[in-house]
Amino acid sequence: MTSLLEIKDLHVEFRLGTGTVHAVEGVGFAVEAGETLAVVGESGSGKTATALSALRLNPEPPCVYPAGEVLLNGRDLLRLSEKDLRRIRGNEVAMVFQDPMTSLNPLKRVGAQVAEVLRRHQNASRGQAREGAVAALREAGIPDPERRADQYPHQLSGGLRQRVMIAMALVGRPRVLIADEPTTALDVTVQAQILELLVDLQRRHGMAIVLITHDLGVVAEVADRVVVMRRGRVVETGDVTAVFEAPQEDYTRELLRATPKLERA
Repeated sequence: MTSLLEIKDLHVEFRLGTGTVHAVEGVGFAVEAGETLAVVGESGSGKTATALSALRLNPEPPCVYPAGEVLLNGRDLLRLSEKDLRRIRGNEVAMVFQDPMTSLNPLKRVGAQVAEVLRRHQNASRGQAREGAVAALREAGIPDPERRADQYPHQLSGGLRQRVMIAMALVGRPRVLIADEPTTALDVTVQAQILELLVDLQRRHGMAIVLITHDLGVVAEVADRVVVMRRGRVVETGDVTAVFEAPQEDYTRELLRATPKLERA
């Protein structure tokens, strides 16, 4: 099966006045339609820098890509113009971030923010965009979406704000969704609901998911394969069950020991 997203020998550097930070060094992995690939590691392992590279969202400068490829349906995103990238972001690949309060505009109603994606990427009329936004909020599990669409982010709970972010990411029907720590700021019950929503939407639309997380319990619950990163490099990769039951690297074993009551769903 052809991979939707493939990262090959990716190197990411941040060239600062104080020196160069080698954030990612030779990372490679691929994800297929309908598959969930988890990228795990401690803070500073390079997993978020890798994820942001898939949409070219690292600030350039100071970020540079001295080597590697990020292939989306065979096109190298590292070689595309900003104009071409804008067409791809939200349409073919989209991202859900950890903290919706820093991603949502606090001065705009949430329905208008979802509708803006449709107007920008699909040239929808104002009325069509409004209808599409309400439908997206409903699909994201938001109750009474017509009323919620007219509310501001601060009027919603953390779980509902994250559902708005999911609606924004998926309203353009991307083939690849990158979720960067999408449940970290939520309580355990809401975390489970958000994960269930992502799995349901994936099954419904057949998209690929790249899940960035430090929580191996989440990985055990939803992922098919796992990539373990440390200090900007991949140290282990494979089927989730195989890696969890017989890890090959000491670092992976340390991560597993630090996660209590880890079970594969």
